[in-house]
Amino acid sequence: MLLLLDLDNTLIDRDDAFARWAAEFLDELGGGPEDLNWLLKADGHGYTHRAVLADGLRDRLGLTTSREDLVQTLLLGHAPFVRCYSGILDRLAGLRAAGTTLVVVTNGMIEQQTQKLQVTGLDAVVDRVIISEAIGVKKPDPTIFAAAIEGLARTEDPWMVGDHAEADISGGRAAGCRTGWVSHGRRWAGDEPPAVSATTTLDVLDRIEETERAESARPDGSHA
Repeated sequence: MLLLLDLDNTLIDRDDAFARWAAEFLDELGGGPEDLNWLLKADGHGYTHRAVLADGLRDRLGLTTSREDLVQTLLLGHAPFVRCYSGILDRLAGLRAAGTTLVVVTNGMIEQQTQKLQVTGLDAVVDRVIISEAIGVKKPDPTIFAAAIEGLARTEDPWMVGDHAEADISGGRAAGCRTGWVSHGRRWAGDEPPAVSATTTLDVLDRIEETERAESARPDGSHA
């Protein structure tokens, strides 16, 4: 099996790391709870452009820090706080030992995302990492998924697992992947729904393995 995996809020709890870092950062700047609430909302789960977020933070707190320096802080400051969701490392190691090829496909800067992979130990349990800055395109562009699977042996459509409806699920499906959505308790509100979905990444992986076993048991090996 070939498994493509989003990084932020799929393998790692990026939002929790950002929140813990932001609380310390704002405390150092003299910000209060209302400023923290504003920053967490404005962050948009990491999808708000960092320059826009930096400008908003400078205006709100009256900072003299340059936009460029603040952008770097917003990009890299939370990386040391990042942790994998419970059980993820062991589960990926087990899948890989059983013959599954694991590829992380993530939007972001090379330095930022590489730090997260190293801090968490994910770099040691996956076969390949594709970071959008390195190839010049972001999910949901099909090019990034093509780069992820280029040259890898496969006998069936790969799976793409992620938490973002457009970047991971719609993008993965358009690139020919079957998809697994990590809902975090949300209701699906996109277009065509994913092949499987569940609240947590571990549960999504369970459902993918169940699907694979069921298909292997069919005489023709067809998809459901």
